Amino acid sequence: MGLHTMQQQQQQQQQQQLPMVNLSGLNPSQPHSSDWDAARTAVFQALEKFGCFQAVYDRITPELKGLIFREAMEDVFSLPLETKMGNNPKFPLGGFIGNLPDMTFESLRVDEAPALDAAERFTHLMWPEGNPKFCNIVWSFAKKLQQLERMVMRMILQSMGVEKHMDSFTVESNCGLRLSKYWISPDQCVKSGMGSHTDVSFLTIVCQHEVQGLEVQTTEDSWITVMPLPNTYTVMLGDALEAWTNGRLKAPVHRGDNYKQGDKILCPFWVSTKGWGLCANPGGVGG
Repeated sequence: MGLHTMQQQQQQQQQQQLPMVNLSGLNPSQPHSSDWDAARTAVFQALEKFGCFQAVYDRITPELKGLIFREAMEDVFSLPLETKMGNNPKFPLGGFIGNLPDMTFESLRVDEAPALDAAERFTHLMWPEGNPKFCNIVWSFAKKLQQLERMVMRMILQSMGVEKHMDSFTVESNCGLRLSKYWISPDQCVKSGMGSHTDVSFLTIVCQHEVQGLEVQTTEDSWITVMPLPNTYTVMLGDALEAWTNGRLKAPVHRGDNYKQGDKILCPFWVSTKGWGLCANPGGVGG
């Protein structure tokens, strides 16, 4: 690849941005208002083209976001490795991921984090003596992300003419909040990012904090750097939703670039089907 071509690709990457849709102020109990319909149209167009978008969502206060990143995650990642490894997976790709020889990365998963009893179980696993503040922060944060996920999922089903399946989807889905940290290694042979991949979930909502790193691949094979903007969350389709729509909507390839600017912490909120199987396509969807 010539130098000129590389420079063109870098300029294109810097210029491109994911669509941004303002979901602040929308009332989930009024999913047929004019404001809702306008946002729904923008969301679905973005998902059809990119498989993801940037959601502006102000229901997570800066104070709560600061608590999850500056206190809760600092607390849990400072625990001994043996304690963190007690976060055993219930599902594939669940539980603790870390202690890898070729990657500076650790991640824990709080299954069903929007449920208070689930947040309490995870907290007790990490701190048998209790840590009520950590529990309340994680629970409150996860509840707000779940509200955003439900809003987007309803918009998708509405756009595809199958809103009647929203209740069954809610019953058949589970969710989890991942607490993830990458750090820079002095060894240049050790990766400090995550390679290109798609998610196996229905939806993933990625919340970055301060240090950029998330990149999304377009259909033209260029890469878009997703900036960690205030009140903004990256909503991404997963493989399960791509299959459920018979390929009408595509899960985007994305990666965590090497975090040369400093340590990186982020919170992906995943929604999948119970047992990590695929929901049956109700018919008339995609294709």
